[in-house]
Amino acid sequence: MMYCQKSDSLELVTVIDCVCMDGTAEIPPCFVFKGVGSSQSGWRSMTTFCIIATSDNGWTDDEYGFEWFRQCFIPHVQK
Repeated sequence: MMYCQKSDSLELVTVIDCVCMDGTAEIPPCFVFKGVGSSQSGWRSMTTFCIIATSDNGWTDDEYGFEWFRQCFIPHVQK
């Protein structure tokens, strides 16, 4: 049995992340919220913990995935 909660006040958020099986790679996730922006201007902040981005619908696309891969994944796996 599946449980699904719905409400008009909820907003979906997309998360791009990666998990290392042995827990040694600390690769920051990207949270994509609905808001005005595109993949170039939508990247709001990058901390050591996460990236906050916005898109018109709150979903990710190829460009967001590539930017996360380039800015987060590649630098952390090269360490």
